Amino acid sequence: MPSKNSSYIHVDCTEGDEAILSKIPVGLKVLDISDMYFAVISSKRSKNVEDMEKALEGCNPTWIVGSGEVDAYKAQGASNVVEGGSLCASRNLALEKAFAENKPCVQLSDDLQQVCFYHHKRDYIKPFVKPSSLTEANKIAAQSDAHAVSLAAAARALEAHARSRNSYLAGTFPNGNAGQACAGEPIFEEHFIVGDFIVVRPSIPRFDPNLTLKEDYDFTAQHLIKYEKVTRWNRVTLFANHYTNEGGAVAIRNTKREKQNIKYLRSKWPGVFLNSPRGPCEVVMAWRCRDITIGGTRIYEPDPKQPGRALQGQAAAVAREKRIAREKKKKIAEKK
Repeated sequence: MPSKNSSYIHVDCTEGDEAILSKIPVGLKVLDISDMYFAVISSKRSKNVEDMEKALEGCNPTWIVGSGEVDAYKAQGASNVVEGGSLCASRNLALEKAFAENKPCVQLSDDLQQVCFYHHKRDYIKPFVKPSSLTEANKIAAQSDAHAVSLAAAARALEAHARSRNSYLAGTFPNGNAGQACAGEPIFEEHFIVGDFIVVRPSIPRFDPNLTLKEDYDFTAQHLIKYEKVTRWNRVTLFANHYTNEGGAVAIRNTKREKQNIKYLRSKWPGVFLNSPRGPCEVVMAWRCRDITIGGTRIYEPDPKQPGRALQGQAAAVAREKRIAREKKKKIAEKK
């Protein structure tokens, strides 16, 4: 089984690449890496260039970096470096460059350690039977064929699956926990796509520059509202150091900023981003819970006493009417 302590430069991915590419839908052509645009989104982490360049050998990656950082990345051996600016500006520049060449955009964090692929025979038996508990899911993960896969092969496989499902955003399970990854169906179409490793086919949505963190949550929601589906391949997991590695989002992440971004997300996507058991700086994305104003089936009126929780039933309807009345009254007063 792959070890999260091994980086790409120490792992032979040949067997894993063959395994993941063998699970592409029958008859579907897999793109060559030359037909994909690989972009490493990075800031203040030029020390990661050597490892990522080795991990992306043959992919001709472009490093899109923060303002004034181009020379530092070139000095560390980055072959293609472009200044992007802020996080969302860099991500959007990558999309523009890829789509200008009519290529899918593969965006990667600069501190990815390993991507793994797990497959078990039960995944291919229809209908899929969900494990009864996390304990059972852990057993299934332990019994699965597990392989480290290269970034190139994983990107090609993700793009093929997205194309086969007519979705435009694809990604992996958001962490390296194999048990959790095996706890649901192999592919989800309405769940969060973590920005550490995404494949975006030419499409309309762009990253929202109003966000300094959690921009990948918003980007997932944009794809869901526009195309009604994404492709998250749960049997592909990733290990990254983005919470502890200096630079990147770590350089700006703090409780105040996290809460500001969460507040913005909840305002833009009512009902979607709920409280997380992991704490006040995290959210759970639940697209099925979205408000009727964004295509859902329920009224989501936030509980003013408990952010991230909703009022229910008639209380929600009454509270919404009162809030709308207050907002109208405020607008009228502002015009006077």
